[in-house]
Amino acid sequence: MHHVPFDTPKHKTHSVKLMAVVNRLQQIMLNENLSPEELVGCAEIVKDNYSKLYSISHPKTSEISAPNMPKSPPSRP
Repeated sequence: MHHVPFDTPKHKTHSVKLMAVVNRLQQIMLNENLSPEELVGCAEIVKDNYSKLYSISHPKTSEISAPNMPKSPPSRP
């Protein structure tokens, strides 16, 4: 009996997704008549906005203060 070897995937899922994104970006460049520099400029804007949104949605706990919380009593000497 002849044994057929298991076909292993040639690309990881992540790299396949990235290739699909590259394909879509190239289509956008063609359809919108964008240069590579303009596309990179757009990507930088998206990156900056993502960073700002992430910092807003994930504030540091030290910056959060409840205005109506009672203060702890002063320590006694």
